[in-house]
Amino acid sequence: MILYKLSNITQRYHQKVVLDFKSLEISEGEIIGISGKNGSGKSTLLRLLAFLETPSEGEIFYRGERVSASDEVAILLPEVYLLSRSVRANLEYMFKIRKKSPSIEKIKEVMELVGLESEKFLHREHYELSSGERQRVGLAQRLLLEPRVLLLDEPTNSLDSAGTEAFSKAIEWVHHHFNTCVITISHDKKWLDSNSNRRLKLHFGSLITQNDANLFSHNWSETHNGEKFYEFGNGEVLLLPNSRQIDRREGIVITQDHLLLEPKVGQSFEGEIIGIRLEPKEKKELMLELKLGDEILKKLIPLEQASEYKIFQKIRIGFDVEGILRVN
Repeated sequence: MILYKLSNITQRYHQKVVLDFKSLEISEGEIIGISGKNGSGKSTLLRLLAFLETPSEGEIFYRGERVSASDEVAILLPEVYLLSRSVRANLEYMFKIRKKSPSIEKIKEVMELVGLESEKFLHREHYELSSGERQRVGLAQRLLLEPRVLLLDEPTNSLDSAGTEAFSKAIEWVHHHFNTCVITISHDKKWLDSNSNRRLKLHFGSLITQNDANLFSHNWSETHNGEKFYEFGNGEVLLLPNSRQIDRREGIVITQDHLLLEPKVGQSFEGEIIGIRLEPKEKKELMLELKLGDEILKKLIPLEQASEYKIFQKIRIGFDVEGILRVN
């Protein structure tokens, strides 16, 4: 079932465009990780999905309808707002929102789930909590709502390793129990990779929906006649034909099909395999992580080719420049 359908979205703040993309569909039960640099539009997109903002242009449908709010959607922002009361009172308030009788058993269950010992924290006042503990209480509140959609904005910023692990388990729990669609934005790409089954990227407001696409968004230079080339940081450069119109702040996306291993013809570069993992989807493919200068690239290969590749193996990498996608 399609939960969200967004089309022709533009969002402006004081005439500045912060989001601009054609379409996005999100299905029930998906676990989506969104990455991008500061100012790329990640938080703005999350606020649109939470109905905290409306787009300057375009349409958002939720479960097939135009809505301005939904109590099925819960969002956890970086700055967690708590009532000026105890942890227990803050958690019991979630039952009032749902017009249910408070359940101390459920409260203790979600507290343990987010890594807060109920005996230690249940009666603690809001002002006695650290920023990481407030974040955990905030997540526990939203778990009690049993949301259809859970939106997380940089949830691990103020957490230690134990807190980060607890958030991972909480995502698994809410997805397993309620088939909740979880959408997380974070700068921690490794954590996102481990806690999502679909990845999106934002680059200056443009949405890149290819899973594990390779985005080059800096280190651009140009020749004397205005053609652009990309510097990998190891002395090698990728020449991009017909590129005079590309602005230096723009990026290019190289999809899986257009990243070539051991190409027989054309320009190629020496890289190194630094990671190999089995892709969870149908478990018929391997994901190679390739280091090329300062860049980390990704390439899917069939499982039957596994014996051809090893960690730390040197490998020639090429690009089909005709298939490169431009984003701005």
